[in-house]
Amino acid sequence: MLYALGAAASDQMGITINWAVYLLGQVVVTSIQLMAQYLNEYYDIEVDCLAADNRTWFSGGSGVLSTGDISPAAVLVAARICAVAALLTGILASFLSVWMIPIIIFSLLGSWFYSSPPFPLMSSGWGELTTSVIVALLVPLAGYCMQGSFPSGELWLVGVPLVLVHVAMLISFEFPDRATDLSVGKKTLTVRLGLQGAAWVVTALIGFAILFLIVRGLFTKYPGQWMGWTVPLAIWQLVLIQRVIHSPTRTNYYLLTTGGVALFVLMALLALLGFVFTV
Repeated sequence: MLYALGAAASDQMGITINWAVYLLGQVVVTSIQLMAQYLNEYYDIEVDCLAADNRTWFSGGSGVLSTGDISPAAVLVAARICAVAALLTGILASFLSVWMIPIIIFSLLGSWFYSSPPFPLMSSGWGELTTSVIVALLVPLAGYCMQGSFPSGELWLVGVPLVLVHVAMLISFEFPDRATDLSVGKKTLTVRLGLQGAAWVVTALIGFAILFLIVRGLFTKYPGQWMGWTVPLAIWQLVLIQRVIHSPTRTNYYLLTTGGVALFVLMALLALLGFVFTV
């Protein structure tokens, strides 16, 4: 959906979408994303085993490796295959659009070293921001760049609230795992800031996203204004984050993490529809 958002933005600017090129870019994006997921499962197996009691649909890993149904070695091989696929298709994509070179380099390195040693970003305090820039900004930019042009200012502006909400979503994912992460020395932002500090950061990020959308919607007309319809859900997410602080139950963890995903996905979907239907 985020990749399609970039392509839709290019179409709105009068660039006819080349669907063969579009599919090539999608392979690059999907290969990198799968690589990151496999690596995270592989290197986070210890934490995922310990966090089983608080696992939700979107936190604590899949739990597949801890059951022994799939060997960690197989997952690592899958990650390497995806990395090779991303590199080979990325080289081809770079011949079609020079703007893809920095996007692919940053995305590959950021995704590989999110979980992988020697300096995993997820424990550095920069993992959440790096991942959000890759997913919420660089993926849409890739969708645009693959059509042969440098992205318009409108797409960059749409990316601002998406990045803010995505960072808030990732921090929310860390709440159920904080105690486990702390016990094994995994220094996520939630571990570094504490639950209350992380809650204030999530509140600030969502608050700035809401403010940005309101200001842009009041004073200008742009495709991203459709994202303003997510404000009620964003406010509900602010309520949930405080509920988790005062009542850290598994039910509240489910509500918080699911709400974070729903807010980001709905915002991205409305941004995409805004570009598709804006005349």
